[in-house]
Amino acid sequence: MADISYSMSMRVSKGFLDDTISIGNSTATMQETGMKSLTVTLSTNATSISTANLSAVGMAFLRNLQTSTASTVTVGVNSGGYVGFSELRSGEAALIRLAGGVDYQAKGTAEGDRLRVDITEG
Repeated sequence: MADISYSMSMRVSKGFLDDTISIGNSTATMQETGMKSLTVTLSTNATSISTANLSAVGMAFLRNLQTSTASTVTVGVNSGGYVGFSELRSGEAALIRLAGGVDYQAKGTAEGDRLRVDITEG
């Protein structure tokens, strides 16, 4: 039996473009029982996303908690320097599977931007 279940949907409607994408009843399993939830206060410098106390990283739910439309949060990795791989605008969320042994980081467009992070084990 799956330990995690999730659904996602997206509707795009602008001009001649009209499309709906849905993923329902998706599942994932966990190797261990554990979860880490934190809110990271960011600046324009890269800030580490702690995976301490997790034996193995798994699924991660990320959400930009800012309400200002000018606020974006970039999520990335430290690979000899910060390299961003995802940008979340105000209020946006993302669900990703993390890889082990990676130094995940995030940075905001302004001091005090906040990112909600929930990481499951394995």
